[in-house]
Amino acid sequence: MIRVEAAVKRYGALPALDGIDLSINAGEAFGLLGPNGAGKTTLVRLLATLASPDSGRLLVGGYDTVSEAAQVKRLIGVVFQENNLDRDLTPRQNLSFHARLHRIEAAEAAVAEMLARLGLAERADRPVNGLSGGCGDDW
Repeated sequence: MIRVEAAVKRYGALPALDGIDLSINAGEAFGLLGPNGAGKTTLVRLLATLASPDSGRLLVGGYDTVSEAAQVKRLIGVVFQENNLDRDLTPRQNLSFHARLHRIEAAEAAVAEMLARLGLAERADRPVNGLSGGCGDDW
């Protein structure tokens, strides 16, 4: 569940979001579309706790993105447009780095679980630059 209530975010004099309201219920699929400069990235940054609104309220899973950011981070996963993997590291090393960065308890166990869930356990120790980018390529 996502709720956005009168969210405002400005960068200097530039309004990136100007009082947006949005409600997405659990189980709904939602696409965020709009022209450049419409505030899509700003909204995602706010929901992902990477920025704070100037005013308004954003809830993810019932948690406030400002006052309960740690709980929000446990619920979400964001894949950014730009690849943020270190391509010289292995999937295990990349996941371990991010797990520690986000202070995930039992990071090694969480990494092992995620590698298994993603079907990467057998490739966990190969450098990312040697793995397929998807699209049906052979591993």
